[in-house]
Amino acid sequence: MSKGLGIGVLVVGLIGLGWWAHGHNGHRMEGKVRQLAEEAVAGSIHGMTTMVSGRDIHLSGIANGQDEADAVLQRLNDLPARRKVTSDLTVLETVTPYTFDAATDGTNVTASGHVPTEAFRGELSGLGDAAAGLKLAAGAPEGWGDLVKGGLAAMAALNNGTLAISDTTLTLTGEATSPAEAATIDAALAGLPAGSVTKNITLLDDGTPAVYTLDYDANSGATAAGKLPKGFDLGKIAGALGLGSVAGQVSQAVLGADGDLGVFAALKGWMGQIETLKLQSSPEAQKLDVGVQAGVDASAMQEALTGSLQGVEVAVATVTPVGENGARRINPATGAEQRFMGGYWVGVPQIEMGLAGCQAAADGLLSTATVNFVTGSDELDGSALQVVNDLAAIAARCAEDAGLKAVIGGHTDNVGDAAANLGLSQRRATAVRRELIARGVPAAALKAVGYGDTVAVADNATDEGRAKNRRTTFTWSQ
Repeated sequence: MSKGLGIGVLVVGLIGLGWWAHGHNGHRMEGKVRQLAEEAVAGSIHGMTTMVSGRDIHLSGIANGQDEADAVLQRLNDLPARRKVTSDLTVLETVTPYTFDAATDGTNVTASGHVPTEAFRGELSGLGDAAAGLKLAAGAPEGWGDLVKGGLAAMAALNNGTLAISDTTLTLTGEATSPAEAATIDAALAGLPAGSVTKNITLLDDGTPAVYTLDYDANSGATAAGKLPKGFDLGKIAGALGLGSVAGQVSQAVLGADGDLGVFAALKGWMGQIETLKLQSSPEAQKLDVGVQAGVDASAMQEALTGSLQGVEVAVATVTPVGENGARRINPATGAEQRFMGGYWVGVPQIEMGLAGCQAAADGLLSTATVNFVTGSDELDGSALQVVNDLAAIAARCAEDAGLKAVIGGHTDNVGDAAANLGLSQRRATAVRRELIARGVPAAALKAVGYGDTVAVADNATDEGRAKNRRTTFTWSQ
């Protein structure tokens, strides 16, 4: 080999060795920069990525706010041996306060607000399509995600309601069925920080037994209080009783067996005769106290109600009605106008005012009802009370509104001494007049006349005929 050729080979060798050394060191430097760049973004919330070419670094991905973006870029710029750092980061808006709102109608859930990461959005699968509308944003305080998860779990137990989260506070409002759902809500929220939760939950049923009272007064109507059984409401009670309405503030059970309206249905036919009523009902017992004014057969009503209301403790008693003479009311059960007359509420009759109309009204009443007396005396027996009350109602209207006067006639059969019968008939007519005056009929409009057995309307030879002759008549004049 010539000397010149040797020198040429050496030069080529040195040049090749230099290129080999340069390339080997470049790959090593690039690998080191790549390693350091990956370490610089390893803690990023959304998983930023870096691409290294030579010693140039390109940063991409999502930054959780400007602070994170600046911090990562600073770390990359501080790396040894890096040459140039470029970035096409998406920087999330930092939101304050950091909010999440949701609502449910028991079937559908809607939501608005923010999520801190896409991973967290994926954990909200229970929201369905509503999760897609949440905005990815920075700024969620520590523990915020726990509030959302706990709040959504609690909201799932509501029939309807809303969930509102703002930074570190949670507010849950809505309606749940019973204490069982309330317990589910409490369990879902139990692990959240003390003081972070506000609840306003209304229970449809507090889990207590259905215990209620119904009070009725013919002066003021019906009022209920307490907790009604499942399936009850005030409108159904009113309908079963035949009333226009039942007042009161009540709650209603949504648990347990349906209530039975039978007690109200049994009372419906008697309501027009009832002055006061109190029904006390619980799962253990029902007690019914009824008050009627004198003239109503309390014994017959109690027997009938006791027979139809098995298991109900029934007591029917005579009470003293409340009112002032001449006062008027509309009976809630019948809708009829009534007038307070001498301690009794009596119906205000619909009469064609005038002599003929008043005479027809009195004759119509006395043709179907008799003013009965204790045998041989002028003392009215119990059965006469209602007749006298009805007669007073007619007499008051005809005397006051039509200006008529009436002769109250007392009549007997022909059994016994005629003179004694005449005196008895006079005393009986006077007794009726006295009772009518006591009920507010003007005294000047009434005259009592005893006819004894002189005006017979039937054959005194038969029991039936004699019964017809023992009567009270009412004769109107102008």
